[in-house]
Order: sequence, then C-alpha cells, then structure tokens
Amino acid sequence: MFDLNEQTLIEESKAYCEEFLQREQRSLATFTGDSSLMYIPDSKLERFVLDPSKGILYLPLESFLDRDLDSNQIMWHIYYELALYSDWRKQTKKYLNRKMDWQKEIDHMTSYILSRVKSEGMEKDPAYKPKAIFNYVKKEVLDLLYVFDKFSSFLRVLQMCPIYRDEDNFEKISSYMKQIGKSIESVSQLPKHRGFSNSFLIIELYKTKPIINECSKNPFDRKVMGEFLFDFVHSQLISQINNGDGIVERDLFIRCFVFPIFEELWKEEIDDMIFYKSEGQQKETIKASKDPFEQFDVDEIVDQLESTQEDEQKILEEMLDQQDQISTNAKNVINYNTDLKSYEISQANQELFQFYANKMKSERNQMRQFWKKLIGDAKKEVSVKKDGQIKGKLDINSFIDFYPDFLEAEEKGNYKDLPIFNRYLLEPRMGVLPERIEVSFVIDNSGSMNDSKIEAARKALAVTLLSIDDFNQYLKSNAEQLNQKVEVLSETWFFGSQYYNVKEFNERSVKEKEKADIIRSIVKLDATDGSTDDAGCLREICKKITPMQESELKKGKQIKIIFEVTDGASSFPGSTREVLQELLSKNVQVYAFQIGKNSKANEKNFNFVWNEGYKHPHGVIIGEKVEKLPKELLRAVGKNIQSIFNK
Repeated sequence: MFDLNEQTLIEESKAYCEEFLQREQRSLATFTGDSSLMYIPDSKLERFVLDPSKGILYLPLESFLDRDLDSNQIMWHIYYELALYSDWRKQTKKYLNRKMDWQKEIDHMTSYILSRVKSEGMEKDPAYKPKAIFNYVKKEVLDLLYVFDKFSSFLRVLQMCPIYRDEDNFEKISSYMKQIGKSIESVSQLPKHRGFSNSFLIIELYKTKPIINECSKNPFDRKVMGEFLFDFVHSQLISQINNGDGIVERDLFIRCFVFPIFEELWKEEIDDMIFYKSEGQQKETIKASKDPFEQFDVDEIVDQLESTQEDEQKILEEMLDQQDQISTNAKNVINYNTDLKSYEISQANQELFQFYANKMKSERNQMRQFWKKLIGDAKKEVSVKKDGQIKGKLDINSFIDFYPDFLEAEEKGNYKDLPIFNRYLLEPRMGVLPERIEVSFVIDNSGSMNDSKIEAARKALAVTLLSIDDFNQYLKSNAEQLNQKVEVLSETWFFGSQYYNVKEFNERSVKEKEKADIIRSIVKLDATDGSTDDAGCLREICKKITPMQESELKKGKQIKIIFEVTDGASSFPGSTREVLQELLSKNVQVYAFQIGKNSKANEKNFNFVWNEGYKHPHGVIIGEKVEKLPKELLRAVGKNIQSIFNK
C-alpha cells in the first residue's frame, strides 16, 4: 500500500535532481564560464534542450529515470552537453560560418568529383548536378568538424573533471556510448573517410584501433612528428583544452593534420565509384544500387540524451540572435545620431559618454547575465514537500496523527483516503514584488575629486545607469511571466558646497530625456563644486519622500535605495549621521563608498557617520584602490535588488 505511483516518483526525482544541481552550481559555473545559466529538470523531455534566450538548460528527467542514472552520471551528461558552451558564446559566428571558412576545401572536393563525373561522361545526367554534389561535399566536411567537436567535448570533460577518468565511471560512459552506436564494429561499416574521422573517439573509449572499411593500411599506423597519429592528435587537443583554446585553434589544427588524411581516403572512395546513368528521374546508382551522395549517410542516433547536430545549429542561431538583440538594445540606449540638443547634450557629450560606456562593456554584459538569472529565478517554480497527502511516500508524523484511522482502514482493507503520505508538489517561488524601485546615486563632485577619482566615478555611474536600463528592458519583456509590472528608476545627485539633481526619475516612456540625463550624469562630473557637504543633499532627498510614499515603503510596495560615493568624510558628519538615521527610519536603504587616500581623522568620521552603532554597516572604505569602485557599486546594486526578488 505504500508503493509510490509514477507521478510521485517523478516529483521526488525532480526534487532530488534540483537539490544536487544546487550543490554542483559552482562546479558548473566554473566549467561553463556562466554563473547565470540555470538547470531545470523536465519530466517530458527525452534529451537536453538549451534555451539561450532564457539562460536555461532543460534536463530530460524521465530519460534519467529510465536509465537509472546516479548523480555522477547525470553530471557527466550535463558536462558533455555543455563542453563547448563557453566557446559557443565567444565564437558564435565562427561556428555558424564554418561553411564559409572551409569554402576552399569544399570547392576543391566538389571540383574533384565533378571532374570524375565528366571523365565518365555523366556531366549532363540529372543525378550528378553540381548543386547536389556541392551539398553532399559540404555535408561531409561539416560532419567531419562536428565529429571532432564531439571528440573535443569528450576530452574536455575528462580533462576538467578527473572523476570521470576513474575506471568505474569511465566504464559507465563507455557503456552509454556503445548503446548509442559508438562501438568498434560501427566504424567498420562506414566508408573510409568517415570511418577514419569517427575512429578517434572509438580509440579513446576502447583503447584499440578499429578496422577501417577497405583500407589496405590503417591510417592510425602513420606517425606525425615521431608520434603515432592518434597520440599526436590526442596530445595536441588536450594542450588546446588546457590553454582555453576553442574552434579557431581546433579547426586550424584539423586543416593541417587531419583533413589531408580524410581527403586522401575520401578521394580513394570517389575513385572506386562505379557510375551508372540514371533512369528517368531516378538518380545514378553505384555498386549495390546506392545513391553516391547518400551512401555515406549514417543512421540518425535516436537514443542519445545530448543535442543533435541540428539542435546545436538552432542553439547557435538563437545565441547569435540574442547577441544581435543585446547589441541593438545597447545602441538604442545611446545613439550618436540621436538629436539631444534640446536637452543641452552636444555631439561631443555623447562621444565622451560612449567612451566610458565602451570601457565598461564587459562589466555591463556580466550584469546582463545576472539580471537574466535573477528574473529567471523569480519566475521559477520549485518542488516543495506537502505532508498529509492521500498519495505519495509514507510520512511518519502524519501516520502517528492518523493512526486510529489507519487501524480502522486496516480492518476494512481500504487505505485510499488516508492523509498519511507526503509528496513533492510544484509551487511558485516568487512572492509579490514591489511595483517601483527607486535607486538614487549621490556623487561627490567637490574639488578634492582628482582625475583618477573622477575617472572611477564616471565608469561606475556609466555602467550602473546603463545596467539598470538593461534590467528594465528584461523586466518589460518578462512582465507577463512575472504576472505584475515592476520598474526600476534611477536618479543622480551631485554635491560639493551645494547640491543639485542631475538626472531625474524618468518614466520609461520618456526615452530621449532618459538618454540625455544618463549622459549628463557622466559628462558633468568634473570636480568643480567646492567642499564636501553631503548632508544637505541627503536631506533634500529625504524631504521629497511624501507621507504616501513613506507608507508604501513600509508596506514593501515601493523600495528606495541610495548609494553615495565620496572621496572623504563629510564636512558636517553630525548632520549627515542625523539625516542618515531619518532615512533609515523611513525604510530607505542607504550606503556609502569612500574612495581615495584618507587621513585617520577622516576615516574615523566616515565610520562614525556610516558604520558605528548600526546592526549592519552602511559604509565601505575602498581607499586608494579607486579602480575597484565600478565593481563594488555594481555588486552593491545587484545584491540589493537580488534581495528584493528573492524574498
């Protein structure tokens, strides 16, 4: 009576899978180079599905269950699936443009076959049209490269994850490869050139050289630079993996050392062809009445868990579309051709801003991945355990509570409605989010802000303001899935002897003004505002909080965060501490970053204002390493917004 039904088994397996994937998150991030990539088990899938736009790898849970895989085996399949992921991201266009890169080799082999066709007097036969021959040659070349991609993937997993070199684990991998058709016998059934290319993985798996169809001399008996061919290729690929090389170096190596042998064997196949005239619309046949351009096709492997060659092509195309979209969005944020003169923004202002935006491109891209994962996590459903269910696994506490009912049911022989089990059920993870998040940047523009401090502050402001704009784009595109409208607005204040608002909280519809204000926040930061009076600026922000907004802040319907950047202690530390405490009392989160060399007295004043007497510190002293400011500010912004979404 306590047997688990199929659905409960899937739910519990899903929960277990999510749990161990969470433990392996750091290892996966190291392997893929992408800490934002999410892993979600799906009980309906038969093989992996990677969705680059959402940053999710969907795992074929039911296939895992059917094969009775343990966590080590599941992880191997994930590693094998994502072995080239980091290189796909870096060299997306290179993977998609392989036909163009290998055009010379494709054209040469096409010409070789056409010459052979002509010598047989078959050039007018419909079976040997140049287009058909070209497509055949292209497929053969691209298949060779794909085979070596998979071989490199296999080697990379073994190199990066030594656990799979262990005898027991390696035996399980070999068994899986044999199940999907990667056996020693399979190579002997292939034409020479294909048998040759597929043999590299076979030798790695089974430590033996397979017999290649109709080869009088095994190509693996050849030596290159004093080493047998396989050993040479193997050691060179391992060296590339250890150096972090990818498709660029791998294809160059294949072109130099592998393709010439592949081409030689291929030409032998072509030279041995027997050409016959086609009958009517029937294509030419050779030898055992097989189409010369189909005889080398390998049966599609339907039993594998990993993506197929066609799947990978779609993944790469989606990656490129996403990269193009990101590039377009970035250009749309600040466009040289945008006329912002009505906002007193000149062409020179735009170019200066673009200079800083370009300098921070890498950090901005990293934040894009962070935002994408944050929104993905917010949308994610998780399995939670529910006790007192009428189906599932026996729950001891529920069983004790309902023991009298159990005794009665035992007499009747009917346990159907006893709520004495537990099971894992999917529940939405996300709670209600605030409708409006305001982020204020209060920047020191006093005369003591020297060139290095101004440079760091400009970089920090540029990347942070643009990142918030990116985040809003993601929020807008995911509004339906989040089931509510959420917007993050930013403003900028400068202070010195006086204070003034440089960038306002602009609604999303006011795009040109938002662009102009972002630019102004950077180009007007020039250390021309005298002393360091941040108290007045913070007090002005505090005064603008209406009773209605204060009520919304306390209820969590709105969030307000202030980040101050200063190169020293406040000129009026008592006043600054006073207004800081008032802001905190209104549920405003406030943080400060001190940059530049500081005296002990100023450092003491800074700590007095921002850190002493609080449960959690509000001030960070960066000191002379001013170049760390952009990273620290981005991290603080991301961490605070993450805490809102993960409540």
